[in-house]
Amino acid sequence: MGKIFDEATAELEGVLQRFADRPKVAYWKLLLMALEREQIVSLAYREKVIADRLDRMPIPDDVRQVIAHAVVWVWKDEEMHTTYVRGELLKAARGSAKVRVLLEQLGGAVAGWATGVLQHSDPRKALLSRKVAGLIVFSGKVAGKVPTEVGKLLRAGPFREFCLLNADLEMASGSCWNRILRLAGDVAGADAETLIEFRRVVEDEDRHRRVFEAIADALTDDDRLAPGVTADNLATRIGDVGRAFLPRALRSAGDTDHPIGSGGLVWSHEGAEGESAVTAFHRLLAECDLGNRLRACAARLDKPVSAMRVVIKGCFMLGYHRDDPSPVVAPKLIEELVRYFRELGVVRVVLAEARNVYDRFFYNRGVKDVARYFGFSSPLYEVVDLTLDPQPHFYPRGLGPSSIGRAWAGGDFRVSFVKLRSHPVCQASLSIGNLEGIGGRTDEFIFLDRRADRATPLMALIDEYPPHYALIDGFETASDGLTGMMGCLRPIHARRFYAGADALTVDMVAIRHLGVRDPSASALLSAAAHWFGGWPAAVEVIGTDAPVRGWRGPQSTDFHALLSLMALPVYVWGSGRGSLFLPAMDTRAFPPQRQAGPLIRAARRLIRALLGMP
Repeated sequence: MGKIFDEATAELEGVLQRFADRPKVAYWKLLLMALEREQIVSLAYREKVIADRLDRMPIPDDVRQVIAHAVVWVWKDEEMHTTYVRGELLKAARGSAKVRVLLEQLGGAVAGWATGVLQHSDPRKALLSRKVAGLIVFSGKVAGKVPTEVGKLLRAGPFREFCLLNADLEMASGSCWNRILRLAGDVAGADAETLIEFRRVVEDEDRHRRVFEAIADALTDDDRLAPGVTADNLATRIGDVGRAFLPRALRSAGDTDHPIGSGGLVWSHEGAEGESAVTAFHRLLAECDLGNRLRACAARLDKPVSAMRVVIKGCFMLGYHRDDPSPVVAPKLIEELVRYFRELGVVRVVLAEARNVYDRFFYNRGVKDVARYFGFSSPLYEVVDLTLDPQPHFYPRGLGPSSIGRAWAGGDFRVSFVKLRSHPVCQASLSIGNLEGIGGRTDEFIFLDRRADRATPLMALIDEYPPHYALIDGFETASDGLTGMMGCLRPIHARRFYAGADALTVDMVAIRHLGVRDPSASALLSAAAHWFGGWPAAVEVIGTDAPVRGWRGPQSTDFHALLSLMALPVYVWGSGRGSLFLPAMDTRAFPPQRQAGPLIRAARRLIRALLGMP
């Protein structure tokens, strides 16, 4: 296997020598090389490919679980690397150079798919896929894109062979990133934050090498467990590399105590016929364990309840017009929640929100402006704009995010209070999705030149500063349909509230009641399960455990299912950074920053009609 590292090193040295007199060009070339390779492995390691392969191996289930989670987290790391380096390249590129970046990534994606097929698919069941993959690899060899030694191993061999190959490739990748790091500091003028992130990639690649070596040592050449190996001693060795590579149950006590993914009780409260939203919500607060959770948190912090600072992450910044309150938690419910905390003895309560893309196009879209417009003006709480008060923060996991809203970080007891809304990509926008924007502007993590996918800053945030409690308001004007998170023509009155200490578990119950049987269909919930070591095991629903009547999800019709599938790529590539996907804003309260031309106005009207937006 040493030949693979030697071959990769020779290629690296060739680039450095060829551009010795142009170090900035060498830096660019190495970043392109890194992008292609990161994209290859981010597809070759993907979850379904590895899971299918492991299912065919004669190893104990507990060992299979340890290996599967370790490789899945390597896959998630490589996805983060791919997004980060593409963002770096696109921010620096001009004109045709941007096309070169995207073509390099596309080439990596094709090669990654072919690699996964050849190494892991069942030769008896994937005849056509293997023929296509073989043709792709042959073309790569002819073009000189597939190193000779690597090409020899792109076949259906033992899983141990796959791990040893990738241990060598990860070591070679680490060497490449070390050179990139040096060039970035010496000649490319990279800022301190970029240098820190590059160094983290180098460290990631070394961790991946150690994970693959541990798995290879645990297996024989016939895909069986090596003598003396158990799930426990394999988990110990992988755990020495990093806690993220282990399933939740095998992590240390501090990790298993983390509220996200811990499971437990979820209150699903359906209001009685004729009962007002405030009355029903008051009954929920009296029945759920929110008060006990607050008191327990105060005890852990060794503070009296009166000294606790409660921060509520509200949900009103996607509101655009008083005529459509569907994307907004009702102000009367926020006030009822604050009164509840006051009755428990809390003195200071903060209602916090973060800006979104709308303030790029309209005036008066600061958090306090929008709060006043929708009636969040009670003297019982303070309204805070998280976007205006970020503090630098180093996240131990996840590339890209580097700040956090000061009010959220300073909260002693943090609550996510969201409106029940559909979402074309995540099926529904719930407790976890409500926390987007606390770790940096959401639009910085959406478009093509982003340095992290939208899930990364969110997971990094709730890993460090999780909510202590989650509440979902679906009582009145629940916003369903294809794009319910932006508004709804005919919102339903679901007469439903949800509450619980684990935001992931609360969201899992709520999304099941919305007709989504598999929670992994939600991109954000799936990301949380990956990040926190798996899906919650023990979940108990108190109250109604029935579907929400009349809910129209984002895939409720075949046409909407197609639009839902296209939603993310169209928004990323063709929305003009969000300019075409704007609601019918109340322009008296929120005047446009610039007048759109007739074509843009027509496109916006067409998109609203197509998506069923008000």
